Amino acid sequence: MQADLRNKVALVTGSTSGIGKAIALRFAENGADVVVNGRTEGPALQVVDQIKSLGRQASFDRADIYNYHQVKEMVRRAVEEFGRIDILVASGGAAGPPPQFFHQIDPSSYMECVQSHLITRLYCIRAAVDHMMERQGGKIIAITTDAGRTPTPGESLIGGCAAALVLMTKAIAQELARSGIRINTICTTVTRDTPGWEKAMSDTSTYLFKLFKKAEEKIPFGMNRPDDIAQLALYLASDDSNQVSGQIFSVNGGLSFPG
Repeated sequence: MQADLRNKVALVTGSTSGIGKAIALRFAENGADVVVNGRTEGPALQVVDQIKSLGRQASFDRADIYNYHQVKEMVRRAVEEFGRIDILVASGGAAGPPPQFFHQIDPSSYMECVQSHLITRLYCIRAAVDHMMERQGGKIIAITTDAGRTPTPGESLIGGCAAALVLMTKAIAQELARSGIRINTICTTVTRDTPGWEKAMSDTSTYLFKLFKKAEEKIPFGMNRPDDIAQLALYLASDDSNQVSGQIFSVNGGLSFPG
C-alpha cells in the first residue's frame, strides 16, 4: 500500500536493521522525514543515506533506549531539528535470556528481559507523549512479540512482558484520546532477515533454533519478513487509520489466531 506521509516527521527507534529499518525506509518512501535511532553509527548512517536518496530529510541519534534521560533528550533534539514529531515507532532488538522453559531461566536475568521487552518501549512512549499532547495529536506504534497474545512454551517471561505492553496500549489509548493521540501495538512472530533470525539460525543445537524451525514448518502463509510489518506500520502511521487506536495487531502468517 501507499500512504501520504508528506510533511510528517517520524522517530523510529531501533531502526538500523531488521524491522525498524524496514519501517523507517517505508515511511520515507511515502514522504516522511525520519530520525533514525540505534547503537551502531555505521549501519545507521547507511539508513540515513538511503532515506536522503529518496528525497527526504533524515538524521541519526544514538540515544540508548534503556536510558530514559537519553530517550527524552533524543525527542528534544528531534523537535529542535525538525520542528515536531508526528509519528513514534517504539521498536528495537531484544535482550535478556533467550526463549527457554521458565524453570531454566536464571532469576537474575528477569529484569534484563523486562527492561528489553517492556521498559524500553515505555520509555520511548513516555518521552514523546508530552510533545504530542502539547501539539494535540500524534501516532504511536509499539512493536512487540505475538507471545504476548498467544501462550508460547519457552516464552513465558518474554510473553509476559509483551502482554503487559498489550494491556498498557489499551489503557494508554483511552487516556491519550482526549489529546488526539492514537497508539497501537503490532505483535510479530518469527521474522526472517533480522538480527534475531540470523542469530537463531547460526546454532542448530539451541532451543531457539528448534523453536524457529518448528514455527517455520507450521506457518501456513510463510514466515514474516520486515516489510510485512512495515506495511502495517505505514497504515497505522497514516491518516487512513485515524479511527484506529488501542488496537493490537498480530502479523504472524497464520501461525496463531489470538483473540
